[in-house]
Amino acid sequence: MKLLSDGNISDLVSCFVFEKEGPFQDIAHALKYKEYKSLGVELGICIGEALKEWNLGFDILIPVPLHRIKQRERGYNQSEFIARGIAAVTGKQVVSNAVHRTRHTMSQTKLNIEERRRNMDHAFEMTPYSTNILSKKKCLLVDDIITSGATTNSCAQVILSAGAEKVVAASAALAW
Repeated sequence: MKLLSDGNISDLVSCFVFEKEGPFQDIAHALKYKEYKSLGVELGICIGEALKEWNLGFDILIPVPLHRIKQRERGYNQSEFIARGIAAVTGKQVVSNAVHRTRHTMSQTKLNIEERRRNMDHAFEMTPYSTNILSKKKCLLVDDIITSGATTNSCAQVILSAGAEKVVAASAALAW
């Protein structure tokens, strides 16, 4: 898989397959746009159980951040609720403010792989105190759906530049 071959992500865990017009699309829509936050926690619990079963070790959870405009529009970050579910199973800390989105990117849904990568270039940066938190840590980067991996790779690259030992990606669904 291309996501792992770029070298920013050391491993990947995902519980469902995402197909356009498939059953998970309704779940993702409910989580993102209909405020079914408890659904995010339940998906996170599923991921947490898989992490334990596969014995994928990590120290902290980092939800992929939304830009402040998107966060204000939606009122919450769905990835943070997924991370809370994982934390409930694993007992690991969720660090929501280590990384932030530097610019308001366009939706990735209608972009091809190369456009997605360009859209995510320089989209994330570390907060000033993040280096202390992330130094030598194994980080679990949490998102709702991984499609091309552009968002995940861009965010992981920034986390690694802050001194993290490794980044494992986790998502509720993986586009196939």
